[in-house]
Amino acid sequence: MSQTLYRISQHTLTKNSQHIFHAGSHYLILLLTHGSFHIQLKGKENQCLSSDMLLLKPRQNHTIHTSSSLCTIFSIRVPITSLVLLSDNTCDLCQKFQFSPYDTAIIHAEIEASMLIKHIASKLYSLREEKLRLGIELYEKSLFSTLLILFLRACVQSDQMHQFHQKKELMLDDVFRYISHHLTEDLSLKALEKEFFVSGEHISREFKKRTGITLHSYIIHSRIDLAKKYILQGIPVRDIYHRCGFGSYNHFFKVFKKECGMTPMKYYQTIQKNNY
Repeated sequence: MSQTLYRISQHTLTKNSQHIFHAGSHYLILLLTHGSFHIQLKGKENQCLSSDMLLLKPRQNHTIHTSSSLCTIFSIRVPITSLVLLSDNTCDLCQKFQFSPYDTAIIHAEIEASMLIKHIASKLYSLREEKLRLGIELYEKSLFSTLLILFLRACVQSDQMHQFHQKKELMLDDVFRYISHHLTEDLSLKALEKEFFVSGEHISREFKKRTGITLHSYIIHSRIDLAKKYILQGIPVRDIYHRCGFGSYNHFFKVFKKECGMTPMKYYQTIQKNNY
């Protein structure tokens, strides 16, 4: 059955070698069982370790560059006809594989899931030498179906993790945008935590790491910049502090003088004088 349902091969690559995998008209699952390798994806070099997997879609090919002394890979060729055969009304494997691996090129599976998938692959690979033939075709079909489902589940989990990390990378853009639109409101760490569902300490730490200034300093600078605009518009100073998110006039007065080196009124007078 394996010749029509799937085809599994084992590849042993030596140190500093390379191998090109071609999917052809099928899907090709690559399972790294020993060692590590590098692969170029979207112009970047990525390292694949023992818990990682890859999926090549029809007509795709990838070149593997080994970096360890010995690298062992299972390749499982999956015809589209097999996906049709194994699908049912609860799971359309053709549709799932069409979108797999979702937003990730390398599937970073959890160790337990990866070990289980590779154990099943190893069992499928050794079935050709299985002496007990009772129910072998049903057994093989069951193993292969299980492997495909576990692989797809690993793809989903990997994609969710990828999206989570991507969101963390993009989160600061959302923080900047939120601050600019809510300068007059509560921008405490607790308030930001509720808005972004990430700990306030993490937001503060990431902000400082990536901008070089503290989150508090950025909010203060933004509020002072807004206050300067209101001052130049001729709005009375005592009416400005609450428009800029300061809790009291005294707090606003002290912060403005510290940031600008002069009082709000002196700032207004200086700007007016320079304009004439």
